[in-house]
Amino acid sequence: MKSMKFFKFATLIVCAVFAVAFASCSDDDDNTPAIKFNPSTVSVAVGGTKNVKVAGGDGIYTAKSSDDKTATVTVDKATITVKGVKAGKATVLVTDSKKVTGSLRITVVDGVVVDKAKTSIAVGKEDVVNISGGTTPYTAASKDDKIATATVKDAKLTIKGVKVGSTTITITDKNKKTATVVVTVTK
Repeated sequence: MKSMKFFKFATLIVCAVFAVAFASCSDDDDNTPAIKFNPSTVSVAVGGTKNVKVAGGDGIYTAKSSDDKTATVTVDKATITVKGVKAGKATVLVTDSKKVTGSLRITVVDGVVVDKAKTSIAVGKEDVVNISGGTTPYTAASKDDKIATATVKDAKLTIKGVKVGSTTITITDKNKKTATVVVTVTK
């Protein structure tokens, strides 16, 4: 009789241990968010740099370029800095301490680069676009000055909305290399 009670008690203990073990496993799921970038793709000039914000993962990042001869990368907390070395394409792989990864496509151009390929402004308002790469000085021309005007000072393109519509601004460097910005002017 005693051995039967002991057997029931031992069986109850073993069942309780298994129940606790199985229940605790459900909390082991990894809910670390995916790594994302802003901007999500990068175009940088040879010799130029571009900062990219990193979000997601656990916040402890390392980064590696697929081709250090095209683009190099450094990490400072949640910002990676991409430097263009030579014209071409590369991919930057960012990994956090839990091995969650994200990849960022990089294009390095041997010419003029703008930090915004498109912009939208209201009539009477201005927007500034940063220019890099190429050879200074830069000039800018609007395809339609009645919609938006463009002026360049140093490496800053200032676009002013004149009338509702769309136009294209072309930036040209000393060696006739160009970049464009599509402008939409709203009310």
